[in-house]
Amino acid sequence: MRNRWLCVLALAGGMLAAGTAFAHHGTAGYDMGKTLTLSGTVTRYDWSNPHVVVYMDAKDPSGHTQHWTLELSPPLLLERVGWSKNSMKPGDQVVAETHPSKNGAPVGVSGTSTFQMKFVVNGTPLP
Repeated sequence: MRNRWLCVLALAGGMLAAGTAFAHHGTAGYDMGKTLTLSGTVTRYDWSNPHVVVYMDAKDPSGHTQHWTLELSPPLLLERVGWSKNSMKPGDQVVAETHPSKNGAPVGVSGTSTFQMKFVVNGTPLP
């Protein structure tokens, strides 16, 4: 009987932890119905957990430079489709699709565990 209660408590704890982890990956702050295509220069490329992040400078429609931050999938998922920590570096020219933030900040989500958007680095599409 005691083992049964321990199993129930362990299962309940696991479910609570899974809910918290799932909530972390929300996209509520992004306009998932809108896709922007940005062209610009990579200023920084962080290949680290929990998400790979690309920082880039891109011009807005009026010609002013905006400093964008694009959140991608975790490194492990990107490795599975052919990306690496050497896929891009500062100074590379990129064309990237992203779902922009709802509040208008130059921040976007370009990949999660369920999708990866288009990235072209120096004319070569990444998988």
